[in-house]
Amino acid sequence: MKSKVIEVLACTAFAAFPLAASAACGWGDINLQNAQAAVVTPARQHFIKHADASNHCPSDSKECQAKAYLIKGDVVVTGTREGDFVCTGYVTAKSDMLLQWLPAAALAPVPAEQQKPADWAGKWLVYGNEITLTPKGDAFEVDGNATWQMGDNVHVGQIEGTVKPENGQIAFAMVDDKAAPYAQGGAEDCHVKMVRRGPYLVVEDNYKCGGLNVSFGGVYKQGVGKKR
Repeated sequence: MKSKVIEVLACTAFAAFPLAASAACGWGDINLQNAQAAVVTPARQHFIKHADASNHCPSDSKECQAKAYLIKGDVVVTGTREGDFVCTGYVTAKSDMLLQWLPAAALAPVPAEQQKPADWAGKWLVYGNEITLTPKGDAFEVDGNATWQMGDNVHVGQIEGTVKPENGQIAFAMVDDKAAPYAQGGAEDCHVKMVRRGPYLVVEDNYKCGGLNVSFGGVYKQGVGKKR
């Protein structure tokens, strides 16, 4: 049985706003400091709706239960907690990223050895973004592309270079179109940080890695998206 996710949820999945009084679950609620991998424990667990003017979500009331659900064994990335609920990120088979509330009691941390894996290599996808990490000695060749599109307007961004993980993190700046140590980047240079959590690659940037609105920030996964 596969997880049932409603694709319309994807339109709420990438809002880069911090947690507000309305208890919305957005990308700002999952970051490199609080991201942890967790596994769904119930046989079926529905997502919990975001708050709006007509409800008091997230809560365990029936009106707050979304149609989309995950099943036992599905893995999410957790972030900000709001009472008994936690903001979670989940990447679908189509490479959409869903940011939705789940009951904290329905999640269990993945085993310690899987929480921060050391296997970075591979092609990581979310939406139209792609980051490929290819081993090169004790470092990795990074090749990434990001896209933002609205109507006929398409903006793109690119990152590339050789980087080495340090302290469980990959961090670098793009200086003169080449990857450089993070601290060497200037205020207007692209800065990127990555960590591994369970089956995911969690990425943050400073929104200076491409055209207007382009960002590499998100939760990436391998083996998703359209087959090429």
